[in-house]
Amino acid sequence: MNWSQIINKGLLGEPAFLLGVIALIGLLLQKASPQKLLSGTIKTMLGYILLQIGASAAGSSLSNLSIIVQRGLQMIGIMPHNETIAGLAQINYGREIAVIMLIGMALHLAIARWTPFKYVFLTGHHMLFMASMLAALLDSAHLPAWQLYGWGGLFLALAMSFGPAVSQRYVRQATGGSEFAIGHFNSVGYALSGLIAQVVGTKEKKPMPEGLKRIYPFFQDHMVVIAVFTLLLFSLSSLFVPAEALSEMFSGRHPVVVSAIQAIWFTAGVFIILSGVRMMLAEIIPAFNGIAEKIVPGAIPALDCPVLFTYAPIAAALGFLLSFIGGLAAMGTLMAFQYTVIIPGVIPHFFSGGASGVIAYQVGGRRGLIVAALCHGFVITMLPVFLLPLLSSLGFVRATFADTDFAVVGLILNGLLRLFGLGGG
Repeated sequence: MNWSQIINKGLLGEPAFLLGVIALIGLLLQKASPQKLLSGTIKTMLGYILLQIGASAAGSSLSNLSIIVQRGLQMIGIMPHNETIAGLAQINYGREIAVIMLIGMALHLAIARWTPFKYVFLTGHHMLFMASMLAALLDSAHLPAWQLYGWGGLFLALAMSFGPAVSQRYVRQATGGSEFAIGHFNSVGYALSGLIAQVVGTKEKKPMPEGLKRIYPFFQDHMVVIAVFTLLLFSLSSLFVPAEALSEMFSGRHPVVVSAIQAIWFTAGVFIILSGVRMMLAEIIPAFNGIAEKIVPGAIPALDCPVLFTYAPIAAALGFLLSFIGGLAAMGTLMAFQYTVIIPGVIPHFFSGGASGVIAYQVGGRRGLIVAALCHGFVITMLPVFLLPLLSSLGFVRATFADTDFAVVGLILNGLLRLFGLGGG
């Protein structure tokens, strides 16, 4: 066995091992203690394995939901859910994803060091999601390995560097400063929300009604929100399926029991995924953060979108609800045209919709919040339709990537591949 085979079948053949090695190198550069070296490496690998386990559980529930929707409404239902689709992509493209992440993070730091785009993207799970989407898209184009790694790493770096800049104008208005940017691949959605709120809204921001504050604590626990909305989604979908058919599909169980168990199963999968992602990235991101602090003077940290929630908590809750309503409107539009139906995902509407609501309210007041959040939900539900054909290598998995930047980056990359005649896809 030559050195190339050793690398491909050893270091790069198992993504959990590769990510563990990356964490180990980062900790060594920071001169961490032996205890930290051991725990950081093991937790990185363990987190990755938990992510795969959770993706399998959530994917099973999504498949059952799609079967119910398809049987009841005679349509194909696909749910945008980054954690699930990324986990499924890693089953087939684990090595490619790991290499794209490694190249992308290195190029991203170089862009931050030598260009005016001083943003350092610190939302690690979204790096993972974007790398997963790029690997699947580039593989469907039948590119050689070196081109897949090169294009994937380059576009991941560009997305991490330019994404925060796209929404920073409105983030600055929402927070009143430039201490941080948003490192979350819904930057086009945030910029669109800010623009719409600026056009239709008012500068005067009246306080939110006091009654809304009573229900806000419910929306602070996103696991409960996911479970309740998934339960409602299963229950409503089950109404369109004859009880006998539903009982036959789920071994004689009552429809109420089926809906409850599937909702909790999905929520449990999401909980495991998020726990695994947090565990993995809590170890690997500080290593890159420490490196970035040394080589990128004046860097602006790009953080995950929930950091905006504290600037207007009620607007975040309303942004979620209105974004979800906009998603339902988009689903109805797709059904009316008998097209592949995108079922609004609770997670993207909760996080992205909530952050968009904060931006819209801070920029355009109540009117800006209402209009912008509805439009945001409609857009993030519609855009995945255009991304689906580009992910043919994943097959029909009943899930796709959520948030605007995945579709935008995917469409731009696909256009460039066709323009330069690269790949066979």
